[in-house]
Amino acid sequence: MFKPRTIFSVLTAIILASVISTQIYIQPAIAAGGTCNPTVGNLPICPSTAPSESASFVDPAATITNPTNITLGEKVYIAPFAKLDATNAPISIAADSNVQDQVRIIASGTGVEIGPRVIMAHMATIKGAAKIGTQGSSGPFTDPITNTQFNNDIPEAFLAFNCEIDGATIERNTVVNFLSRVGPGVTLPAGKVVLPGKNVTTNLEATSGSLGKVANLTQADVRLMEGIIEVNEAFAKGYTELARTDLSNVKGINYAPVTSFNSGGLPQIGGIATRDPNYRNRIIGNITFQDSLATLKNKLANRISLRADEGEPFNVGQIAGMANDVVFHALETTSLTLGNGIGYGPRALVHGGRQVVNGVANGPETSIGNAVGLGPNSVIFRASIGNNSAVGQRSAVFNSTVAPRTYIRSRTIYADNGSIILPVEW
Repeated sequence: MFKPRTIFSVLTAIILASVISTQIYIQPAIAAGGTCNPTVGNLPICPSTAPSESASFVDPAATITNPTNITLGEKVYIAPFAKLDATNAPISIAADSNVQDQVRIIASGTGVEIGPRVIMAHMATIKGAAKIGTQGSSGPFTDPITNTQFNNDIPEAFLAFNCEIDGATIERNTVVNFLSRVGPGVTLPAGKVVLPGKNVTTNLEATSGSLGKVANLTQADVRLMEGIIEVNEAFAKGYTELARTDLSNVKGINYAPVTSFNSGGLPQIGGIATRDPNYRNRIIGNITFQDSLATLKNKLANRISLRADEGEPFNVGQIAGMANDVVFHALETTSLTLGNGIGYGPRALVHGGRQVVNGVANGPETSIGNAVGLGPNSVIFRASIGNNSAVGQRSAVFNSTVAPRTYIRSRTIYADNGSIILPVEW
């Protein structure tokens, strides 16, 4: 029987510990850094007159409903096809937070309050009256890997791929893992990590590791979150600068911003460097497609975000079909290799990263073979999928090499080459 912390500690074991202190963190007032309502005059740069070093950026493909009821702090990045709906209640997002592709924030009741340095990863959902990263201790926490105490005085909260926060409070220095859920009225306390696929419905489940739903935060978790924050701050700045050069640069098929971790550039489609600001989907950066642009326009559905603006290059074979809301992305210095005849189901996520071997991320990079089917809401991360395989709906393949002709059942977490197989509980 594996220990509850194992699956997430594998994910973060490549990051070294840092940030050790004894001070208590006090959240600064968001007004201290300035705020912005993402109204028409403040899109895509919010506020429109802010310097690129402090501006927030809202991708033109994002959906913003009732913007006068939405407040953004400085250096917030909102990615393509994110949805912020403040029709029934306010949404506030403090400085240095990010809302990644296909994230949905639907506020009701007293609204959704997002603190500073909160990561809302691809496909995460926040709904109801929720608070994320607005309260909670900075430590000391006991690292379950090193058995040492540490503090984090500049804390973060991390909502991972395809997770859901439904009317819950998620304190600072926490992680809600991929395909997991925290339900109404629950408070996830500082220093806790919800394990993948778990459905946390009570405060006892959110605090007691013996119930198998949560584990303790590690210093490696903190370092991973810090890196994600830095990348998305760079996106806010980089896309702001692209938009100020030419607003059409941040629409459709287009450039990635040049950063310390990405070379910029345009997609290569059917052998041709392509820029098409009028295309309905977002295709960004160093991606090579075997299909022609005309073929892609027929095969790709809507609200698709394929972003080689962090990791690169992406090499994409002939696509069998791609349903609505698919996302490609990759960690810094990693790539994606995707074969011919892949069918991508709605809200499928393929994310690049190297597999972790003996605690170091020096294994194979994310790749998918030929004639593979990815089910709705599936997640592929740090994984290689063999030819003629299939991944069921609401399943995740993580840190694994899957042999050809393998079927991963629906609502399954498949990790560490099958040594960990868990159900998705909701």
